[in-house]
Formats: sequence, structure tokens, C-alpha cells
Amino acid sequence: MQNRKEPLIENGFYYPKRWLGNLVARLGGDYKKVCCRGTWADLSLNNKRLYFFTESAWQAPFDVLHLIKKVYPGLEIYFSADGDGWDFYLTNDVEGRFFTSRFELDMPQESDYYDTIEEVAELVGNYIGHHIEPTKEAVYAAIEEWEEDNDDINAYINLKEFEIVSLDEV
Repeated sequence: MQNRKEPLIENGFYYPKRWLGNLVARLGGDYKKVCCRGTWADLSLNNKRLYFFTESAWQAPFDVLHLIKKVYPGLEIYFSADGDGWDFYLTNDVEGRFFTSRFELDMPQESDYYDTIEEVAELVGNYIGHHIEPTKEAVYAAIEEWEEDNDDINAYINLKEFEIVSLDEV
């Protein structure tokens, strides 16, 4: 699929060969019945592990993952899905084997993913000007207190935490 000169199915997507509907069709599914709005990229096979990235609008392409699982029932699927517009941050990688990030922190001059609350506490503490205990409760409380006291409309702290869910839940 990656090396095709033309898309499997004609479509109007910006990257027509990488439209998820092509993957759905290749797996024997019906792109009209499986929500497949979006594209796939960065397909690689390393050490018997298949990796790829998807990008979609409005929702993560969980229907595509369910189809893959249906076609290959013995396959273990790990995912991380996030989107500001969706306002959810989800992963099923409980142990952090493939997706280690557990937080997304967005504030002026700092927008990235972080693995531990210790990292987040240090960055937020540096931004607001005082030490924060490295617990989720302390970090969220410090952010809430800072927001109540801060009038600067150009200053902000957005912290999102990845929720652990199973593929069956999405």
C-alpha cells in the first residue's frame, strides 16, 4: 500500500494513497461502514512489530483498529490517541512499553508530552514561581490556584492526562 502509485480507492483526501479508507478496503472492510476519516503514515515493520501513525479529524480512527483486530485476532494492538478538539487523551499501553507519555503540558514556551508527574511538577513550578510536590493532586491544585490569581490573558497552563482504556472500550 505504501508504494502504490495510485490510491486503492479514488478519494478527495490531501494524501489520497494514505487515506484510511484504502487500508479498510485492503483489509476487506467497507469504507462506507467503517469510520475512516483520516490518513496513515510512517508505516514500518521492525522486529516483527508493525508501527504506523494516523491523523484524523473529529475522532480517533478506533473503527479501523477494531477492523484490524477482527482480521488479525491474534495481533496485540497498542495505541495512544489524543486531540484537543476531542478533549481526550487515551492509551491502552498500561506498562508504557510503546507509549510512555502520560501527560501533555501546554503553556507559553512549553508544549510537549511528558512521562512522569515529576517532570510536569518541575516545569509548572518553574513557570508559576514556586516548588510543587510531585503528585497529580498538588500539580492540579497549584494550577487551579495560579489561574484564580492570574489576570494575564497571555499566560496559561493546560495539563491533560492520558487515561488508560482497553481497545474494547473505545
